[in-house]
Amino acid sequence: MQDSKKKITMRKQIFKTKTIVPLVAACMALLVGQSCTDLEPTFNDSIDTSGDSGSASFGGVASSSASLEALYTSGASSGLGIYNTTAQTDDYALSEVAADNIAVLTRGADWSDNGVWRVLHAHTWDPNHQYVLQSWNKHNAGLLLANQLLDSRSSPSAAETAQAQVIKAFHIFTLVDFFGKVPFRDLDEDSSIPPTVLTAQEAIAIAQSELDAAIASGNLSTHGPEAPLSGEDRTTSLIGVGQAAALFMRARLNLNLEVLTGTAGDMNQVISDVNAIEDLGFELDTSDDYFDIWNLAENVNQEVIMALNGDARTRIYNMTHPNQGGWNGFVTMTETFRLHGTNNPAEDARVGVSGESVNGLSTGYIRGQQVAPDGTPLTDRQANPLVYEDELLTSLEVNNERNGLRIVKYPVRSADGGLPGDGFRDYVWMRFTDAALMRAEAGLRGGTGATLTPLEEVNAIRARAGAAALGSLSLDDMPDVIARELNGEGVIGGRRIVQRRFGLFTTSTWEMKTVMEDFRDLYPIPGSAVATNPNLIQNDGY
Repeated sequence: MQDSKKKITMRKQIFKTKTIVPLVAACMALLVGQSCTDLEPTFNDSIDTSGDSGSASFGGVASSSASLEALYTSGASSGLGIYNTTAQTDDYALSEVAADNIAVLTRGADWSDNGVWRVLHAHTWDPNHQYVLQSWNKHNAGLLLANQLLDSRSSPSAAETAQAQVIKAFHIFTLVDFFGKVPFRDLDEDSSIPPTVLTAQEAIAIAQSELDAAIASGNLSTHGPEAPLSGEDRTTSLIGVGQAAALFMRARLNLNLEVLTGTAGDMNQVISDVNAIEDLGFELDTSDDYFDIWNLAENVNQEVIMALNGDARTRIYNMTHPNQGGWNGFVTMTETFRLHGTNNPAEDARVGVSGESVNGLSTGYIRGQQVAPDGTPLTDRQANPLVYEDELLTSLEVNNERNGLRIVKYPVRSADGGLPGDGFRDYVWMRFTDAALMRAEAGLRGGTGATLTPLEEVNAIRARAGAAALGSLSLDDMPDVIARELNGEGVIGGRRIVQRRFGLFTTSTWEMKTVMEDFRDLYPIPGSAVATNPNLIQNDGY
């Protein structure tokens, strides 16, 4: 077993650190419209620049395998890879902190960050917001690299093609979700010509086509959850796009199609795709400890469809106090905790145990007196008992070190309260319960083809957590059903797109947020991009 784990670590380290094509840095500069200066990047390793200045022709990427790895990995400077989704900034900030599950509190001199978190929660951002710009750059650069890899001159393998198609669809989906439009430049087009801009309908049609082709190709891994976690094949497939991940992405796109494009998605297809994921062997994990779903270092479970080879410790440390090893900014909404209707884990495992039970730090909603691994009660930095209380939050700006409940789903299992080995850091990105919730919602929206009714589907999820069965279920109940299960996870689209889908993102109030103008359903196009591309029209209201 130890030898197998060493092989996994080596394989994943190689996967993370191989050379990424130098074109990435150039993509970033191009997409925000900034001209090259004395820091002008070199293109020669990636494309043929033998033509006239400003009109270089694309000759294919230097290495299709390196380009595919660049689509996965974070990249020290680019951050365009899907593994970068593990960060608490960018996608997570726009999808979760701006929604009704997560907030970032300023505590004295801590965590102000010039207000970038507060304006997200309060919905008062503008076109110059740091994380708006970074998300715009990252997804546009990722889309460009995917297009380059998919070009026939790059000679991608069949497997590389299928994976790149799914990743391309993810970038399009996110750009349309956040911004409502997508810049596009033909690979052979003169770089001095401003990119054209695809409408949401045009861009999503491309994403659908890419997903359909990848799924139908037969060139994606069809691994299921029974493959041993201690084997290299399981590890490689778990952190790579497989057939189940592609089906998940297509179901997600169809479920949200109406809010993305104004045209209703195919709810029968959502159900069919989730059925196909289930046919691959994925199902609700029913291990004794609900939070073992996220304990990938030690637990092979039926649930995880895809993990990101990143560092899930962010999801612990951003929530916890410095005396617990964290940086104590992020909290979950008390209102979300109260949706469970209980603080007793015997009545709903998802609330987790109180703070003293698991090596000093519990999983679920972190509340009550916090303790060190040896059981000693902790204090804050002013020597007050470190107690996280079930109290509604009232201010983003004025807080002590104890305010706010925390949500932690990644178990800390080592005896000293530290973190286990490399596998722990994998970040759960897609899991079957999320897919099952999509299937239930699609059924409530008129889709057919599921074995279980939507009520039976949701009650199976509740039963796994030990929660009492619901007697009835309507479409209007689903936002709360989803919040109870997926709070704080940063899944594709996050909490924000759920609220958008139900018309709740701007029109609802929650702790420290009031009703805002409906134009804030979309983020602004970054000011630097609008200023340098005359084809980009700023979104309404900005």
